[in-house]
Amino acid sequence: MRWFLIKTVVAFLGLLPLYNLAMAQALEPLRLMYYERKPFNYMDNGGNVVGLTADPATKIFAAAKIPIAWQVRSANAILDALQNNTAAICSPGWYYSAERASYAQYTQPIYREKPLVGLANVNFKYQMGTTAKDLLGRSDVRLMIKQNFLYGPYLDNIIAKMPVTQLISEAAEVSDIVRLIHKGRADLSIVTQEEVELYVANAQLKMTDFNILKFTDIPAVEMRYILCSKKVPPATIDALNAAIAKTVQLGR
Repeated sequence: MRWFLIKTVVAFLGLLPLYNLAMAQALEPLRLMYYERKPFNYMDNGGNVVGLTADPATKIFAAAKIPIAWQVRSANAILDALQNNTAAICSPGWYYSAERASYAQYTQPIYREKPLVGLANVNFKYQMGTTAKDLLGRSDVRLMIKQNFLYGPYLDNIIAKMPVTQLISEAAEVSDIVRLIHKGRADLSIVTQEEVELYVANAQLKMTDFNILKFTDIPAVEMRYILCSKKVPPATIDALNAAIAKTVQLGR
């Protein structure tokens, strides 16, 4: 009996470091990467990450009882980290695409956007009430887009059919793209209604320096999601989706 107790204690002590390691890993905050993009994700004056997609993400992780640690990165760096899949990370506010779904995991949607608009050079000629399909199908239109950005399935399909001579992809920040549109380097870009005034202000320009095109065919149904690397366990994704169902009300 004595030897049995000794063996039991020794076995327990041998497993104790593994138990402590597992507990430490369980309590380690999940890295939640974001790129500065007002009004979706940005750091306020108090040092808190806030915004239209950051706020629901914070509530979702809290409801799922998953501790998080915010980390700011560029959009391209976040996508690279997700694709490399070397660590468990998530990032809020991304559109869905089949390509991204091939190397990362999407939660349920956390935000529904307003319809996208065109930010056009003030001298650009267009007909009021035109559709995005008709406008971007013109042979004289030059569209500038941000590298690696998606604009939702409907517009992405239209943009994919544009000749490469009419499509300019820029790695610069959107505010810099706004300046380039103003200088006539392209006719227009595509932006969200939520962001257009911020981008123009950040470019130190005025709304009267541009024409804002509201397309009649762009649906107001584009969703933004939390995107996670495949290192994130399925149980964590399930917990996040359960929390989304409890905390998120998508507007129409």
